[in-house]
Amino acid sequence: MNIKNLIILTMITLVVIITAAVLNQPQTTITSENKKLFPHLLKALDRIAEITVSTKNEVATLTRTAEGQWQLKEKHNYPVALDKVHKLLIGVAELVTLEAKTNNPKLYNKLGLEDITAEASQSKLLTFKNAEGKTLASLIVGNDKIAKTDSTLREIYVRRAEDKQAWLAMGQLVVEKDAANWLNTKIVDVDSTRVRQINITHPDGEKITIFKTTPPDEEFQLADIPEKAKVKFPYLLKNIATTLSNLELDDITTANEITFADDASTRAVFTTFDGLEITMVTINKENKHYAKFSAAFNPKAIWVEPPSTENSDKTLSTTAKDKSATDQTKDKSPTDQTNQANSAEEPKKTPWQPKPAAEIKKQIETLNAHFKDWVYMLSDYKVDDLAKKQKDLLENESNTKDEVGTPTTAVKEIAVPVEN
Repeated sequence: MNIKNLIILTMITLVVIITAAVLNQPQTTITSENKKLFPHLLKALDRIAEITVSTKNEVATLTRTAEGQWQLKEKHNYPVALDKVHKLLIGVAELVTLEAKTNNPKLYNKLGLEDITAEASQSKLLTFKNAEGKTLASLIVGNDKIAKTDSTLREIYVRRAEDKQAWLAMGQLVVEKDAANWLNTKIVDVDSTRVRQINITHPDGEKITIFKTTPPDEEFQLADIPEKAKVKFPYLLKNIATTLSNLELDDITTANEITFADDASTRAVFTTFDGLEITMVTINKENKHYAKFSAAFNPKAIWVEPPSTENSDKTLSTTAKDKSATDQTKDKSPTDQTNQANSAEEPKKTPWQPKPAAEIKKQIETLNAHFKDWVYMLSDYKVDDLAKKQKDLLENESNTKDEVGTPTTAVKEIAVPVEN
């Protein structure tokens, strides 16, 4: 084969490869011919005052207050997760049509676009209204799948509620079907490193105290440990201390619907090193855990950094100190002297400082406004550790069959007793 024929063959091969690559490219792309499903909606988002998400079994009505806050009507107007609302609004406004599908109602169920009243319907009906009650957009959402051209997007079967035409659209659209999933689930978030002490009172009157002596301490301790006993699982104490760390609700109800009787409730008071005190009262009714909260300021709990201990050689004169240091340096190798110099240059650790009282009081005001009139439903694992008694936390240190004895005097490590 001569050079001329080889060049021609190579060019033909390249043409075939390029043609194959082009033909194998996904055909579903967004072009200038694709249109927004609701072209007017993006400019009207600030006028939407009500969103209704309807399924066969449930309705969630999201309403916006005059102050711009979104809340859930079916859950006593409790605040909802704003990020979910915003994603839903933008998601619908940005939907673009890829291609027309069926307009035959008998085929809707194959796309998940049957009416929500149909038997075994899995579709979702979204309705957007302004403050005057006028419908700005209404959409039935059906099955979806990962988009062929962009794995971050979805191809979604949709149809306008007033239109028979079904469409394959592309966008990012997440619709919560359960009303409770729209709620703002965050109740409170107190990092366990701030927690100084937890006082728990059980329904039968038994009390236990869990504490740390100083903020840098890694481990929590149990007060009033009997002789010949020790904490069985130290991690359980830390688990209890982390109860308020990013605590989230499962559901919500109003305070007048749940009664917290003292002889059936567990009361836990969490006190921080900077004076924040949160009381959490829990009760189990019909195998569901309910909790209510309140916050207060406890100035006696504020931890103050103790003065550093002075050098034991305080009687040594400055001159003697300098001479001693010089002599020690002479005896050291160059490497030792370098290490000593580097060590001296290391910055001192900043002592732990409590947050300013004014900041704590502002936090308390915000928390109580959030807690007011509400009772929160919690998962079992979030409250189970609070129900543990002293006998559940201790074991006999001598591993004998003797029962854990009578408590000794309270532990001496609590430098400043925290009053509640």
